[in-house]
Parts: sequence; structure tokens; C-alpha cells
Amino acid sequence: MPEELERDLGLPSVVAISMGAMIGSGIFVLPGIAMGEAGPAVILAFVIAAILVFPAALSIAELGTAMPQAGGDYIFIERGMGPAAGTIAGLGTWLMLMFKGSLALLGGMIYLGPVFIEFGIDLSVTYIDSGYLTIGAFEVIAVVIGALLIGINLVGVKQTGGLQKVLVIVMLFILGGFVTLTAGNIESGGYADFFAEGSTGLFAATATVLISYGGVTKVAAVAEEIENPGRNLPLGLLLSLVLTAILYALIVFVLVGTVDADTLQGSDTPMVDGVDPFFGFAGVVLIVIAAMFALISTANAGVLTASRYPFALSRDKLLPANFGAVSARFRTPTTAILTTGGVMLFVVVALPVDEIAKTAGAFQIVVYILVCLSLIAFRRRDPEWYDPEFKSPLYPWVQIFGVLSGIFIITQMELLPQVGGIGMALLGAAWYYWYGRRRVDRTGIVGEELIDIVEPEPMDADEKPYRVVVPVASLERERGLLQVAAARAANYENAELVVMNVVTVPEQTSLEQEVTYERERIERQQQLLEEAEEIANELGIGLRTHAIVGRDVGKTILDIVDSERADCVVMGWAGVRKPRDRILGSNIDQVLERAPCEVVLVRPRGDKVGDTVAFVGSGPYAELTVSQANSFVAAEADASLTLVNIQSSRDVTEDVTEDELKERGRERIETVAEDVGVEEYDSKVVVSDDIGATLTDIANEYDTAVLGLSHTTSLDDVLSGAISDTIGEEVDSKLIIVRTTAGTTHSLRSAVRRRLQL
Repeated sequence: MPEELERDLGLPSVVAISMGAMIGSGIFVLPGIAMGEAGPAVILAFVIAAILVFPAALSIAELGTAMPQAGGDYIFIERGMGPAAGTIAGLGTWLMLMFKGSLALLGGMIYLGPVFIEFGIDLSVTYIDSGYLTIGAFEVIAVVIGALLIGINLVGVKQTGGLQKVLVIVMLFILGGFVTLTAGNIESGGYADFFAEGSTGLFAATATVLISYGGVTKVAAVAEEIENPGRNLPLGLLLSLVLTAILYALIVFVLVGTVDADTLQGSDTPMVDGVDPFFGFAGVVLIVIAAMFALISTANAGVLTASRYPFALSRDKLLPANFGAVSARFRTPTTAILTTGGVMLFVVVALPVDEIAKTAGAFQIVVYILVCLSLIAFRRRDPEWYDPEFKSPLYPWVQIFGVLSGIFIITQMELLPQVGGIGMALLGAAWYYWYGRRRVDRTGIVGEELIDIVEPEPMDADEKPYRVVVPVASLERERGLLQVAAARAANYENAELVVMNVVTVPEQTSLEQEVTYERERIERQQQLLEEAEEIANELGIGLRTHAIVGRDVGKTILDIVDSERADCVVMGWAGVRKPRDRILGSNIDQVLERAPCEVVLVRPRGDKVGDTVAFVGSGPYAELTVSQANSFVAAEADASLTLVNIQSSRDVTEDVTEDELKERGRERIETVAEDVGVEEYDSKVVVSDDIGATLTDIANEYDTAVLGLSHTTSLDDVLSGAISDTIGEEVDSKLIIVRTTAGTTHSLRSAVRRRLQL
């Protein structure tokens, strides 16, 4: 069966990734450099740069919806203009990302200087000055932080992608506050002689700050993971570009109007210069926090997405295959990350900041030109498979403007970035001639077959079966889960099981990369699902399977539940919670909190249901508990059902005797059994001063124990409230927890996670 690639990046994620890649060195490092070239007209430079990027953004949006593959702009250029141009774009963009990450790393560390100087520590000291190489405290700190980021990405820390979104929100909050609170101090004198440096200075500054918007197209590198790409990719790209351009223009406008021109020109920390006179050390600290967040997140994004380009190149035989290989232990592209990180650290200690920006900006323009030309090539050739969900408006005039304006800006740059940009292009061409030309025989506009994405066929509500989704992870638990799911479905004439397995991939690894290179894991997945089909045949129930490659198991389960319109989810449960899960949450938490259907957690023990006890409480979940338990018992011959109600001895008062409590419990059991339609059962009412211990003791007397989870409780409450948090360890029988359709009360953490789609 084909593997499905989980598309779990919504519009907020697209905007966050794009803005997170843009808001960094562009506003914290470059305004001072660009001010020295254009004077007050640097404000226009940021606006013009955004306009020049606009044609490439529209072209990327169209191409991304037609070819949602790992590799982004490299893929579009390679498919449109051939492997030679693709090699130039792929290697050059990879190198540009390294340059931008280096600029962000070093720029971020320089922002620490004003804070440390308050404590008498001068970070501007120089340790090595050989005439060719200068290494100071800032470079040392940048190398240490960079090495840490490389290590984090090597081990594949899952939270790096979610952290990126949080960092973007914090940055926007602080930067928005800066504009709002500082705008009242603007003096018009700062804008005098607005065009003092003329058009030459303006366009030179435009070329310098173009790298600020480089991130707007980088989200196309993860186009394969964007849900509803026809809407979210173009809307996310354009929205992030507009918002970032407005933010940049406002910040630079405030800086020019509040900071002395001589101070601002060439400043390494322009944002500190804008805050210090008005808000003092407290304001400086906030800006430094924003700068560190922005620049470190930009550097992390460079490492995080590094694997996309070498993977795409190696898949097309334009780089050695080991550039796309992943670590057997951490599932991350080790070679790509180490190479990228090593080059970034070298650039930090070997090249000056302003030349890094200008050289990277020059090649960025080359890539924009190639992207626009690629779109023109696709439109003119119009291959049969090319069917984008979004089409660039005003074609071809927007693309022609993008090409001509890009060429013009390159001619306005200084000699060094021109040579650097052209040199990067020549390096790519030389590599293709020496290495790639003998290994490929493609020409432009040759599409590759994408991995099939299985979409469930829509059906009328009257035809829809009772559908149970069963996520499976191991052969050991599979049979027990399927037996419980089949027992639940047996109450319905028309029912089916939907069995799914998710091969998880770290943020640092492309989903398609995992499918292409990690056949062993994929084969284990297929074996697991084939075994599920055999078990379903034995149980006599219909079954469909989903083999998915994704990043977040919990969210993937929820996506399948929604697409399948499931009535129930049956999940395996270890019976205990790891400390890490209590802090960061678990896959079970996500499903319990958000699944719009019944949820059944199963801690398997043995193959049979056997003698079953269901605990009947006073909450609204009692009916579901008894119904589920009765389903399990009815599916197995010789199984029995006992309904137990536990009353607290603390409720015994002068007006309420223990016998009256027991009678209350019996009435509760009878009422629930009658409502559910259960006729054959034994009942027991126990009065106890330790409900948790009593429940554990009773559960151990049976083969299967069933507990209920209501819409007003959470799994944490069940495991740490009236019931012991060690119930999974203390109960030896098969343990089943059922949750009502209403879902659980959402915590603040889950509300934030839903809003950010973490």
C-alpha cells in the first residue's frame, strides 16, 4: 500500500515559518549597514526589496501547489529549466542559507554586548588577530551557540518546530511594542535630506536588505507537509511578506526618526540605539531578548531546513547519496546537518557581517530570477501533469518584472557581492559539469510521480458505517487492540475498523526523504498493517489501513479521525505516564482532549476478555462504561460482567447510614444497566474509606477492568485524584478506560497548542 505523507502545517504554521525565517538579521543587524548606503531613504529600501520579492513569492506559490515536494525552489527550477540550473539553484540556496544563519548567529551575539557592559564585562575584546582572521568574544559565543543548535538538530529534538512558532509570537509582541511606545518620540529632522545618497545609494541598500525577505520562499521547502496547499501556501506566503514588510518599514521609520544619523549609520546594534535613550536598561534587555529569539530562531531555521536541499539534490543524483541518508539512531540527516553547521561556524569566524549579507543577497536575487523564469517555462510548455491549485495573477508581466528588476538590482551592487553571487552560480555550474552531468539525462519540465496520498471517498451519512480508528505501533499489542475494537463494533450491523500506523520523522528530516531512503522502517510498517488485516479476517470484520509518514502521532490520529468521520478511537496505553509526558503532554492527551468521538484506552493483558468488571460511578460517563464493557463480554463466549459501585465511607452521617449508601449504589447500577439495555450481570456495592485502593483490589479479581472518563475530568484526574496514579502498575488485569463523546475539559496548555497548532 502507498505511504501517506501527513500534511499538518496549517496557515498559522506557514506564516510562522515564513516570518520566523525573515524576522532576524534583516531588522536587528542590517538597518545600520543599509543606512550608511542610503541615508534616511533606507526606509524605502526595505519597501522596494519587498516589492522585488513579490514576483518570486507569487511564482513559488503557484509552483508549490503544483509540485509540493521537499526541496522547494530547487525542485521548481530543476523541473522547469533542467538539472544544470537546478544544481546552481540548489547548491547556491543551500550556501545562502548557511550565510544567513551565520549572519543571524553573529548578529545575535553582538546584541549581548550592551547588556554585559552594564555589568562591567566588555565582549568586544579580541582573542586572535592575525591580520587575516579576527576572533573575539562575540565569535566565540556564536560558535558555542551554533554548536548547540547543531547538536539539537542532530538528535532530532521534536519541539524545535513548535518552539519556532512561540519565538515568532514573542518577537512580534516585543517589536510591536517598540513601534507603539517609541513612535511618540519621532523628530522630523531625522528625515531631512531623504535622498541625500541618490538612487545609487538607495538601490545599493535595497540589494543589501533583500536577504531580509529570503525566508518568504523557504517555506516551499516543506510544501509536502502543508495542509490544503492550494489555499495555505499562497495565502501564507503573501500574508507573511506583507506583514513583515510593514513591520520592517515601521521599525526603520521609527529608528530614522529617533536615532541620530551618525549613530545609526554602521551601528551593529541599531535596535538598542533606538530603545536605550527612551526606556533605559529595561528596554535594552527586552530588545536583546527579542534579538536573541529572532536571530537564534533564524539560525536554527537554517539548520532545521538544511536537509531539504541536499536531500533533493542527492535524490536527483546531483549530490552523493549520503547527503540524503539519515541517522539510524536519531532519524536525522547527519551529513547535511554537520556540513551545514560546519560551514556556518566557519563563516562566523572568517567573514565580515556586511559582506555576508551582501553576498547572500546577490545570490538570492539570482534564485528569484530563476524561479520566475521557471514559471514562464511551465506555463509555455504546459505539461499534462502541471495542474496548480493556485495560479499567479498578471502572468507573465509579474514574472517579467521580477526578472528585469532582479538584473537591475544586481548591476547596482558593489563589486564584491556581484563577484560572490556570480561565483556561487559558477560553482554550481562547475559541480554539475564535473559530477551531475554524467549521472542524469533529464531536461527541463520533467515531473516525478508523487507518493500517493489516500483520500477517503465521501459518502452519504446514511451509508456511513460505525467506524473505529485503531492506531497500532507494535505486533505485541495489535491483536489485543483489534479484539477490543471489533467487540465495540460488533454492536452495529454496518461497521469497519480503520487501522493506522505512523512512521514518525524528526523536524530535521523530510517526510519524502524517510519514504525514499528508510525502506526498513516502511517495510516494518507494512508488515504491521498486513498482520492487522489477517487478524480482522479472523474476527470477521471489515478493515482498511493507513500507512502514514508524519511528525506528530497525536495530530495525525486526529486528522484521520476527522477525515474518516470516526465514531470511536481505540488506542494502546502503557498504563503509566512518563515524567516527560506530564510536562510536554503525550499523544494520548491530544486525542483525549480533542477527538470528537468516543475514545477507548487499552492496557492489554492476554488475549481474552474473560470475567469483566465495570465501575459504575455517579457521573454521566457511567452509561458508556457499562455499554463498552457489555460489548466486550458479548463478543466472547463464557465471559461475565460485574457492575461495581464504590461509595465513600466519608458520606456516612447521622442521617445517612452505610446500608443506605449501599442501596443508593444498587439503584445507580440498576438505573444505568436499564438505560443501556444490559440484562445479564452481577452487581456489587462497596463502602470504603480509600476508593483508589478498593478499586485496585477489586480490579485485580477480574480478567478485565473498565473505567469511565467523563467530559468533566481528564486522564490526570483519573490517575491522580480518587484513583491512584499507579493504577497501571497495581492492576494486573486488562485495563480499559473509556471516554465520552463530549471530550475532556481543555487545559490552558491544550488551548495554546490548538491555537498554535503545535
